[in-house]
Amino acid sequence: MSEKDINQTKLDDFLNSVEKQVSEHRESYGTGEIEERETLKAERDILYEGYILEGYTSDVQGKYGTNTAIRLTSADGDKLTLWVNGYEEEHFLQFMASRVNQAGHELPVKVSFFRTQRTAEKTGRTYNKILFRLDAQGQDIQFELDSL
Repeated sequence: MSEKDINQTKLDDFLNSVEKQVSEHRESYGTGEIEERETLKAERDILYEGYILEGYTSDVQGKYGTNTAIRLTSADGDKLTLWVNGYEEEHFLQFMASRVNQAGHELPVKVSFFRTQRTAEKTGRTYNKILFRLDAQGQDIQFELDSL
């Protein structure tokens, strides 16, 4: 057998073992493919209820500074991304730190949220605010998410 044949056999064995691992992983953990998500353009002064917060990525560099991408699923199963920055980003991260992480909850959790504008008492200037309410957590939320 020539060196070329030996190398090809090793390569074939390697590729077969990779495909086997990928197949086993897919059976246990899903495809690993990125889910298509639409951007949720949440309007002010409208209550958004019953969303499953799957995860988030903070410090995403954007045109006007850093942002946080919040991955949500609606009650209808729509996969969405809500982008927040500035004060809204701070409000979301405070919610995560105080009512989710500090309380020992793991994602996914069910939330409701509300975007609005407030006026600062000291300066009289308006600023964007987003309020989150933790509605439910635990295994049932993961089961619900898997069923959508």
